[in-house]
Amino acid sequence: MKNKWSIFLLLILLTTGVLSAQQPNAGNRIALVIGVQNYTGAPPLRHSLRDANDMSATLKAKGFKVETLLDPKTKKEIKDAITRYYNTMRDKSGAVGIIYYAGHGTQLEGENYLIPASASLQLPGDLDDQCVKMNLVMSVLNSSNNNLNIFLLDACRTNNFTSFSRDINKGLASIEAPKGSIVVFATQPGTVASDGTGKNGLFTAKLLKYINEPNLNIGEVFRKVKHDVNEESEGKQLPSVVDNSIGGEFYFTKQQSEPAPVIAAPAVTEANKKETLPDPKKSSEPKKENLVQKNSDTPLDYGYGLADAGTVTIGSQRWISKNLNVSTFANGDEIPEAKTPDEWRSASDKHQPAWCYYNNDPANGATFGKLYNWYAVHDPRGLAPAGWHIPTDEEWTKMTSGLGADGVVGNTLKSTSGWSNKGDGSNSSGFTGTPSGFRYTVGKFADIGKSGYWWTSIESNAGSAWCRNLFNYNDRIYRGADYKGCGFSVRCIKD
Repeated sequence: MKNKWSIFLLLILLTTGVLSAQQPNAGNRIALVIGVQNYTGAPPLRHSLRDANDMSATLKAKGFKVETLLDPKTKKEIKDAITRYYNTMRDKSGAVGIIYYAGHGTQLEGENYLIPASASLQLPGDLDDQCVKMNLVMSVLNSSNNNLNIFLLDACRTNNFTSFSRDINKGLASIEAPKGSIVVFATQPGTVASDGTGKNGLFTAKLLKYINEPNLNIGEVFRKVKHDVNEESEGKQLPSVVDNSIGGEFYFTKQQSEPAPVIAAPAVTEANKKETLPDPKKSSEPKKENLVQKNSDTPLDYGYGLADAGTVTIGSQRWISKNLNVSTFANGDEIPEAKTPDEWRSASDKHQPAWCYYNNDPANGATFGKLYNWYAVHDPRGLAPAGWHIPTDEEWTKMTSGLGADGVVGNTLKSTSGWSNKGDGSNSSGFTGTPSGFRYTVGKFADIGKSGYWWTSIESNAGSAWCRNLFNYNDRIYRGADYKGCGFSVRCIKD
């Protein structure tokens, strides 16, 4: 009888939500979503209310307790909502909070403002009287309780309703994110964002997409948003991310990772005993001195000269230990160099091979090698030196899966210097992964010192190919698919 009553009580608790699996998240995830569209002093925006409603629904589905404020008419309405958010977050510890704003924003003399629906801006002083200073939001984001505050601002649209517009700069002024916060602008300071032509504004559409993608941490979400917005706007709009967060990683959509693929060990013969991985039954942590072997034999020139072209054995694979730096195919044909954005974009559009130095500076080649589009990687004339090839997606997985747990592999691969924000690695693998940055398909360069990207030889679909990424903000290695027209680094593996 006692057991029956226990089961009955458990069913009641589950039904009423007391033991619901989402309940802890709802109390520790807080959001304020503001959308302003129907301005009395300017034509209505196209997407602000839909953006706000879609963001609100998405965050609720992710376990956030959301307050949604649509078309607030006055400064007081916005300030009161921000105050409520502050009071809620102030009483939390280790919480995640989001303020999302879609609508008009502007700046005057370096001060940013959020504009309510009924604002009538005739004089510069009207901004202080009728609009919300962004400094108020910044003070709210400053966390003393180990909270993560995220401010998402889709508000950098053209100002077309002030009679003193010549006193106002285009876009918003740059800001510094307070401690414990991430501030994301839909476009870079001093530039204007697109209101979009689809269902949502361009920035918010990409944000909604990647919030729902499984197993992307917050940094990856914003990196992918930046990439897609820049790509779709043909380089006219590049979101700005200022990250001063502290503590652990945050995932909007966290799912159980799939187990790492099982790679069969090569058959052991007298010729390859020395290169066989340690027996996993004897040790769960293979000794790195047995796993990694630096090689000084077999002279090889892959763009630096014989004196500076080392290789390294990791497991049973031999890799070049610097990024490829050649400007000819294996048959001697020249690989076209694409310096200007138009040249780089044209190569992508025509599916033609191309290479460049980061920022078109040959000095970067000595440290980082060249950046290649995937069409150079895939060219039948061969990008790798004779006896070598560009690694497949499976060969990359085989190498990284033998170096340890998922969260530390990046540290073993990253070089011991050059990574910003204390992101250097141990390079215990000998791979010497440098933060070489990358080039967008539209020709812009990005993230030198912060990231490294390497092509595989395997395409993901007609427009993308698999790659591997390292970043300065953690010790993981990421597998992803990116546009074939991007400029990434290349490593080679022995046949």
